[in-house]
Amino acid sequence: MVESVNTDFSSYSNKDKQALNQKLKETKDKQGLLGAAWNEIKEVVNIGKTESECESMVKKFESGQVSFEEALEYIEQYQKAQDSGADLLANIATGIGSIAVATTALSAGPIGWGAAFIKGAPMGALLKSTVKTVDRATNNVKDDELDTKKILKDAISGSITGATSAVSSGISAGVQTGQIGVSIAKGAKCSALSGALSGSTSYMTDVVLDDEEFDFNDLAFNTASNAFISGTVGAAVGGGFYGANSIGGNVAKNTAANGIKDATKTSVSRTIAKDSFLSSTRKFLGKVEKDALLNNQTNAA
Repeated sequence: MVESVNTDFSSYSNKDKQALNQKLKETKDKQGLLGAAWNEIKEVVNIGKTESECESMVKKFESGQVSFEEALEYIEQYQKAQDSGADLLANIATGIGSIAVATTALSAGPIGWGAAFIKGAPMGALLKSTVKTVDRATNNVKDDELDTKKILKDAISGSITGATSAVSSGISAGVQTGQIGVSIAKGAKCSALSGALSGSTSYMTDVVLDDEEFDFNDLAFNTASNAFISGTVGAAVGGGFYGANSIGGNVAKNTAANGIKDATKTSVSRTIAKDSFLSSTRKFLGKVEKDALLNNQTNAA
């Protein structure tokens, strides 16, 4: 009787092991250059869910250390993390390109929302749709790069990323006047607006292109939650930028006498570098905060 039970369990385990390995293979097949790069980054710095940890979970299931459900959930969470990580890298590249185009066109002057949409949005749409298409072309899913719906969604998302990246946050104003509160407030305000725009656009894109049922409460939640995450990150980046300039001795007051409009007096190339760094930092920290909130909700459930 005991031998029969062990045999049945072995058969059950082998079947589930195959299911876990198949799920992991499908996850790996979906990854292109961006996904592979994101996994490599996590492997090197040893943070987040990684491919090697997924393989370890399968082995733990074999040895009875974790259940099938626990191993499967880990792999599914890894897949979601990879998707969002690849999107983060695409957004960073999109933001940098859009900043470069908009800043060059306006000779490093402050970029308002109107100019950001005119100069940054078209470049953002082109860049993200191109980057994500190339990424899908390097995965192991047949004809994935030819998915017109994904290309359209990437273009819409990219246009918002391009505009919100290119617009001037105004955090340099606090550096000019020596008021950290101004840098924090400006960073929070601009980032919150950018997050709200991104969240609402993403939701409406899914409703229209994926035929999802529209729910005003869902729209409000996506808008508000993205605004909150982006706003808190923007405030932190604003404070950090002020602090970095204070330590470097660059805090200076703007006076009518000398007519200084930008205390840092950066050239176009330096403005692009500075704004690209700040934009990329906001995107990365926003993902970290969002992932942390999602993990807390999952654990609470």
